[in-house]
Formats: sequence, C-alpha cells, structure tokens
Amino acid sequence: MKPTDAELEIAIIAAERMRETGTDEHHLAKSLLYLYQRLDKVEKVLSAAEHYLHSGREESQYDALVRAIEAAR
Repeated sequence: MKPTDAELEIAIIAAERMRETGTDEHHLAKSLLYLYQRLDKVEKVLSAAEHYLHSGREESQYDALVRAIEAAR
C-alpha cells in the first residue's frame, strides 16, 4: 500500500495547499506533513547509523549519528 514517489509528491503538494487555504477540517493535511517531516528525520538517523557502523565506528560518524538522533527527537 506504499505510495509511489509521484503519488507521495502529489499528496504533499495537496496537503500544503489544504493548509494554506484552511481547508484541512479533519487535520489530515497537517498530520501528513508532520509525519512526512518525522519520516525524513528518522531516515537521517538510519543513514547516520549505517554510516557509523560501516566506518569502523569513527568519532565523526558517531557525532553525526548523535546529531541525527537529537534532531529526530
């Protein structure tokens, strides 16, 4: 049931339009935009964790992982 990239882009554009025009009666657009932003942050944590694990656990990669986790919170 995962949307394609094109479908997701259309949904995000529609959600932004709904928020701008005040037609988000049931807060669906607000919720979609919030979850989309959270997903982006969580994906950055996953990416940072993968880089850290594959880097021989370098300190700079550890710091990047910690920053990504903090941003996701």
